[in-house]
Amino acid sequence: MNSLRISYIIIAISAAAVLLMISCSGTAPVIDEMEWRVLYRDDGMHRYEELSVSLRISDPDGYEDLSMLTATAGSTGFIWRFPKDEWITETVSGVAWQGLPGIIPLEGSRLPDALYTFRLEDLAGRSDELTLRPDPDRPAIEDVEWPEVSIVDDVLHLKGEHDWGMLILRDEKFSPLDIQRVSDGSRVTAGKALWWELWITLEDTSGGFRLGPYPFLPETIHSDTE
Repeated sequence: MNSLRISYIIIAISAAAVLLMISCSGTAPVIDEMEWRVLYRDDGMHRYEELSVSLRISDPDGYEDLSMLTATAGSTGFIWRFPKDEWITETVSGVAWQGLPGIIPLEGSRLPDALYTFRLEDLAGRSDELTLRPDPDRPAIEDVEWPEVSIVDDVLHLKGEHDWGMLILRDEKFSPLDIQRVSDGSRVTAGKALWWELWITLEDTSGGFRLGPYPFLPETIHSDTE
């Protein structure tokens, strides 16, 4: 009986060891690449900075093993958490990128001038990190020359020093229906879209404008004089 009991104990210990080896044999996820911009955002009611971030990530254990992306702003105490179900997957040239919801100031209109750490975690808590630092000398919201944009009678009007932008048409849930490059005078057909917004890239900088989303009404005009 004692030998049988010892055999059971050995088997139990061996099984536990195997389970431990399996749980420890996983591989940490990897942030392969990160693209980002500090956007000057006008949502029709307020103006503020927004950090737009997209990441190319991988996990040898499979996408289903990924869990969370967390952004922290230096020692400010500000933390933004994005569970996997909030990531926005976009495929570019056959490569999948994960976009995060816009990171906006938790107070005021300016993002903290700090070193931002992005931490990718899997279900077991294994992780990888990348950092970025926005230019602390970037223009303040009140010093920016904002474009003037409107859509009237199916025509987009864009005034300012920027010649073109990317127009996004969105449905009632703000899901994108169409994305098109536009300039002043471009014709726009709303179709089923109820909202629109314009993204303008500032060349040679890691910045840009995000104007909207605005309701798709011909009489609605959004300008620097609001």
